[in-house]
Amino acid sequence: MASYHDLGVPPSLATVTVKIFDIIQAGDHDNVKAPATGAFEPVLSGHEYLKCPIFTFYIEHAPTQQHVLFDLGMRKDLENCAPQVSTLLQKAFPVKTDIVDLIEADGIGRESINAVIWSHSHVDHTGDISRFPSSTSLVISEELALETYETDPSSTLLPSDVEGRTIKRVSFDLKIGDFNAHDYFGDGSLYLLAVPGHQVGHLCGLARTTPTSFVLMGADSCHHIGALRPTALLHRNYPCPAALTDNTKATVSNVHFGESGTENAFDLKAQTDPLLRINNSPYHADATVAHRSAHSLTAFDANPDVLVILAHDSSVLPLFRQMPVTLDDWKTKGWKEMTVWAFLNADNPAFRFSEG
Repeated sequence: MASYHDLGVPPSLATVTVKIFDIIQAGDHDNVKAPATGAFEPVLSGHEYLKCPIFTFYIEHAPTQQHVLFDLGMRKDLENCAPQVSTLLQKAFPVKTDIVDLIEADGIGRESINAVIWSHSHVDHTGDISRFPSSTSLVISEELALETYETDPSSTLLPSDVEGRTIKRVSFDLKIGDFNAHDYFGDGSLYLLAVPGHQVGHLCGLARTTPTSFVLMGADSCHHIGALRPTALLHRNYPCPAALTDNTKATVSNVHFGESGTENAFDLKAQTDPLLRINNSPYHADATVAHRSAHSLTAFDANPDVLVILAHDSSVLPLFRQMPVTLDDWKTKGWKEMTVWAFLNADNPAFRFSEG
């Protein structure tokens, strides 16, 4: 069976603790009205919106006592976002709390956060960093632009997002899978991966939660797990359950997901290409590169030692009913087996493969 060695991850005994938070509170996901058109295709009738979470990750590195956040999600005072997106965001996202509220409710003081890592600079990932003290540094890719909306109309950054704190730009001197990588703590416990396409300077995080298992924080490398699944390797490592195979014959649209877009029956066992495709739209800086990155990410997603969680992956919500959740022992709990095919269950929040 495949293992993390196949991805070129160097061995190490160093680990981090990872905890996941959701900016969208339980019960509010159905009220998210983020347009799906532009994120991927096809978008079927009845599924025009992404009813999704906004995940952020708290990372603790015990040897150095450092505490890091990977992405901040959305700020709660959406009226104070960049003017060109403020009204739209208030209509699309029922945000009541931000990551500062959530970590402090969990007993984590904002002053204890040594660094915030932005996967990229879109507004649903940058949060409100001004709520953290100036001692909290901002970590970004060496390629990420930091112009604010005042000088760049395409930016949603505010002056308060970049002023008054140390900004650290990471460079990449390793290779993990197909991606350039940076060893954040220098001991193999947390890697930052350059995963281009969605935005120039887009990062993912690969956290080693046990010496032989990892959580990949996928950010916006794609906006639905169906852009990564299924693949031939996924079928080999996680054979699809017979009950699901029978179920999908009735629930997955033959017209959209059958043979070459015809009405021939959809056959999950024979399907080895992801069901959704990243399309050419303003959602992505370079859709061709984004598609290539998603293809490379499928090797991680199908690997038994890696749990991939995208920033807006609603397929795992039934597993994470009580937030926050510590992810360290995901493998011994069998969470991947529980979730890898869940997006094709008609009652899963991520299901969008028939007319709604």
